[in-house]
Amino acid sequence: MNEARAVRGERPAESAAATVLSVREVSRITGLSGWTLRYYEKIGLIDPVARDSSSGHRAYTRADLARIESLAHLRAAGLRIEEMRALMAARGHSSETIALKIEMLAGHSEALEAEMRRLAARKRYIDNRVAYWRAVQADDDTEACRLEYEGELLGSRLS
Repeated sequence: MNEARAVRGERPAESAAATVLSVREVSRITGLSGWTLRYYEKIGLIDPVARDSSSGHRAYTRADLARIESLAHLRAAGLRIEEMRALMAARGHSSETIALKIEMLAGHSEALEAEMRRLAARKRYIDNRVAYWRAVQADDDTEACRLEYEGELLGSRLS
């Protein structure tokens, strides 16, 4: 049995289009709220979802679920809606769409690296302040002076 199918509980004989999932089921699987699913459909991130003929409720297929899972992963990775929209619009595996996907994801990776550097600098500053106040509390004037100077340097590097 295909591992991806096994994880989703799909049997090999099931047609991807034949399996129908409710908003609640898709929400449970992807971690996206029902509100988010409806919003993504409204703004075009998700293609219009078929409706159950008797209840009128959304009836997601396994193909819908695969696209939504991709969106959930991109969201969890910190991509903005505009970036997700561009990536999802670049369907297929042509050399142009692959190049676009690589460029966008590499750019996001670089932005994450820069953000990690900024966060590390903030953490060093906060750690310095904790150490400073501990030195003050311990009446260690020499250490407090050293940490005060170091804190000024660290603070000037924050962005």
